[in-house]
Amino acid sequence: MKLSTLARYSQMLRAEARAYPWKETLSRMAVDVLLVNASMVSAFTLWFLFYVVVLRNPNPQELAFRFKSFVTQYCLFWSFLALLVFQLSGFYPQTSRSGGLRKAAIAFRAVSLFMIVFVFSDYFVYRGALVPRGVALLGWLLMLLTVGGVRIVKHRVLKLYNVEQKTRPNEVKNILVLGGAGYLGSVVVGQLLARGFKVRVLDSFLFGEEPLAEARKHPSCELERGDVRDIGAVVQAMRGMDAVVHLAAIVGDQACEENKQLATEVNRASTRMLVDVARGCGVRRFVFASSCSVYGASNFMLDESSGLSPLSVYAQTKVDSETILLAAKTPEFAPTVLRLGTLFGLSSRMRFDLVVNLFVARAATAGRITVMNGDQWRPFLHVEDAGRAILACLEAAPSAVSGEIFNVGSSSSNFQIRDLGQAIARILPGTQIDVAENGDRRSYRVSFAKIEQVLGFECEISLESGMRQMLQAIRSGPLADFSVDQFNNQIAIRAIAQAAGATLSPLQQLAALARVEGRSV
Repeated sequence: MKLSTLARYSQMLRAEARAYPWKETLSRMAVDVLLVNASMVSAFTLWFLFYVVVLRNPNPQELAFRFKSFVTQYCLFWSFLALLVFQLSGFYPQTSRSGGLRKAAIAFRAVSLFMIVFVFSDYFVYRGALVPRGVALLGWLLMLLTVGGVRIVKHRVLKLYNVEQKTRPNEVKNILVLGGAGYLGSVVVGQLLARGFKVRVLDSFLFGEEPLAEARKHPSCELERGDVRDIGAVVQAMRGMDAVVHLAAIVGDQACEENKQLATEVNRASTRMLVDVARGCGVRRFVFASSCSVYGASNFMLDESSGLSPLSVYAQTKVDSETILLAAKTPEFAPTVLRLGTLFGLSSRMRFDLVVNLFVARAATAGRITVMNGDQWRPFLHVEDAGRAILACLEAAPSAVSGEIFNVGSSSSNFQIRDLGQAIARILPGTQIDVAENGDRRSYRVSFAKIEQVLGFECEISLESGMRQMLQAIRSGPLADFSVDQFNNQIAIRAIAQAAGATLSPLQQLAALARVEGRSV
């Protein structure tokens, strides 16, 4: 194994060790050791009484001595084995933030697996007088009642009386996702819920609530309608939150050029207010989705320390927001900036104004694509990998991410635009590829060594794999008409002026657009 790989895994393990809730977990382990031993000793006692009272064993003293020897011989073994199996089952980190049914399922799985491993270990390792299987059965039932029951009763009591548990300073349980119904946001919300977090979404829902149709059914998800420039809505949404994931923005160069004032208000002017409110509400973690487009144009490989050269309103608002956010760092407030590569891939709030998504759609439906400025470089990032990077930041130790900037992507996904055409030709042979030029000067290759080394993060979905997923979705029907307004941010922003009138302010335009009947922007 290469030295760099060993170093990366070493750093990843150190980061995970720092982030792991050792104090709470060790106390819970101590209680579990007592409960496991109490359950097993009680199982031996009940089995002894069954032999003596029901079966009338003629030599109870010998039976008592035998059962005592079992307990003294096995207590250390089953204590260690129980903790090992519980930990490997994800018992401690998952049940600590799970709801009632999920908590019960995790406890049942962990206890059952422990007892199965214990019985097989007894048979294959000790090979002597085996522990009675009736004792094993009783021990399993008693452990379900104690180890699992204690947690379920505690959860029910806290929920019944609305008891607020004191949160550890570095623990993240409740997460507010700003812009959670968007292309990336809808993916992030699903990933957070799957990981066991409680999620609140603040979104204007100009694209409707359909992208979060599944998430809204989840007991740990709540949706709030509001604008990130409305301080009242923001304050209400941030109360009780441990972390904020800021994805709310007018996204894309062309979309921002359609209405520069609106883009500036949403993307930059609101950032200072969001940061101030977050700190005032006791939010400890703040993850901001920036963009690798802040690098502009360069012939060199760029890392987080490279100079910035924003070439668009969109990129400039990201640079300004980064500056505001990083200046707000304190020991109690840990901001993190993620410069995302050019996104692609399937989402429940699909976009076809992204180059990869558009190429796949046009190739699948028309058999023809136009490659603009084929020599330009871009780092491409699947939307699900972008969500995983956000999770990695939230789960890392604050010391590893506070005040830090991370490029998010993979070095193997730095492609020239013409490479996309070749990838399309491989998955859709026969596609006609036209070449053209325009005035777009953006071109950047990006290094992702920092996020790999500090957080151990690596992308999982390749460019061609993501393309094939989209192709299958387009061919299956739901995304067949990719030209409608809801799939294109630029068209959506342009529709604001058409729907609301040019005399209205951007805030009034946005509100008016949300009221336009039948339009899902």
